[in-house]
Amino acid sequence: MPSAGGSINFQGPNYTGYLGVGEIDGVFRLGTSVKTIIHSDVVTLGDQPIAFDLPTDIFNNNHFFPTRGIGVNAKEGKANVFLFVGGTALTSGTPFFQAASADMPVGMLFTDVPVSPTLRFSSRNVISRQRTSIQALDWHPGKWLRTGVAAGIGSNQPYLAATTDIESSRLSLKAAYISAGNRFRRVTATSIYASEVDRENILAVIKPSSSMLLTLGHQNFLQPQSIDPAAAYLHATVNEAQASFDVRDFRLGAGIFQSTYQSRSNLANNLSASRRITSSLDASVNYFRTFAGTGSRMSNLSGSLRETISPRISLLQVINYSQGRTNVLYGGSYLSNRFTVGVDYQTLYLPFHANPFSQGISVTLRIRLFGGLQVNAQTFRSADGRLRYTASGETALNGNFRPAGGDGQNAFKHLRYVVRGRVQDETGNPVEGAALLVGEELVITNASGEFLVRRKTAGILPLQVVFQEFLNPASFRVIGAPRTVMPSPDSTASDVRVILGRN
Repeated sequence: MPSAGGSINFQGPNYTGYLGVGEIDGVFRLGTSVKTIIHSDVVTLGDQPIAFDLPTDIFNNNHFFPTRGIGVNAKEGKANVFLFVGGTALTSGTPFFQAASADMPVGMLFTDVPVSPTLRFSSRNVISRQRTSIQALDWHPGKWLRTGVAAGIGSNQPYLAATTDIESSRLSLKAAYISAGNRFRRVTATSIYASEVDRENILAVIKPSSSMLLTLGHQNFLQPQSIDPAAAYLHATVNEAQASFDVRDFRLGAGIFQSTYQSRSNLANNLSASRRITSSLDASVNYFRTFAGTGSRMSNLSGSLRETISPRISLLQVINYSQGRTNVLYGGSYLSNRFTVGVDYQTLYLPFHANPFSQGISVTLRIRLFGGLQVNAQTFRSADGRLRYTASGETALNGNFRPAGGDGQNAFKHLRYVVRGRVQDETGNPVEGAALLVGEELVITNASGEFLVRRKTAGILPLQVVFQEFLNPASFRVIGAPRTVMPSPDSTASDVRVILGRN
């Protein structure tokens, strides 16, 4: 939808804040929040995403709910307590401003108490139009084993979960049995993103050697199909078997996927191969085919060559064949302190479309102008498969609201610490439009799957994958991602790697 607006982030010795205003499709939108510390308690007023996670969320620990109100984080003895009064919110926005509007009144009380060094008790209580009260235990007897149980009600629906998570150098095994009604919700809120895991689920990642990786999975999901918080979930099942391995400098991959939802089913496979031909030239081939199910049969074959001319310049050529048509595409990237541009291509599989394969150009542009002013432009694919455009500008202001760095020096020198990384799928392909929450900052990956966050100071930050904020319409799950990251000086920062699996 057409949109225009802007935002300001501000901070002082004991507070941080945000203000965003604009229009989306001709409607005025506003978003604002202020966070401060009062007697060691962290108080947030305004818009804030609240995480509702349980120890049994081993398959998806990204349950966020947008809210508007006042929240207090406090420590009482050994217990961590979070209290919120206000309402759920409907969010909207663009890369250059975020806004929200109040939805349903809600009150929350969350507590986490360590019972012993290996056992933790959690309580999640929500009062809204319907009540939620879930109690949970998390037992972590060793580095390789974690188990959890949770029981209670969610939106007046019964809930029970038991999980086991085993992690070793050769095996990652997640298993769960969860009983949730088809109208279960953690918070009674207007949302189409709050999917839940249900019934039996297992995911095994086996590493027989450093050059081989096997993935086997069987998962059941409950997915809301409308924004009506009283509507029933849609039940879906996904089975998968994948393998990737190295053979004579080649990285080979193969997978088969079977999904069932309502009376529909789909069976598809994927083959991939990649190789570094020289120190500066990489080649890859990908083939995707649907060969059984209720939909039409489709296939897509693509090959790419990416050459690194220098640390600042790379070139890309893509050849794509689908449904009897061949396309030859060109792209690349150029990076400098003042000017960055990238042109890439991505093929998305949209299973609910008549033609499920959607390919398009992705352009990223960044220009740093005078006095710390930075101009950004980007294209991306929305959930309907259409090409969208966005443009924004930003600058840093000092206490007198003049551009910082106006003396011509680097305007970002006070933000000397960075967190940078790349999001990719299990075959090594970049994931464009993925959303990550680094600390309290939401970032979206570019066409190369890359993201960057600048910080004024160092310090451990939590990192979470936020699926409900994805611009990429495909469905993913987390295979591997660090729970925390450490900002480092720009010159020494190493890449953070996040690996997602396609559902």
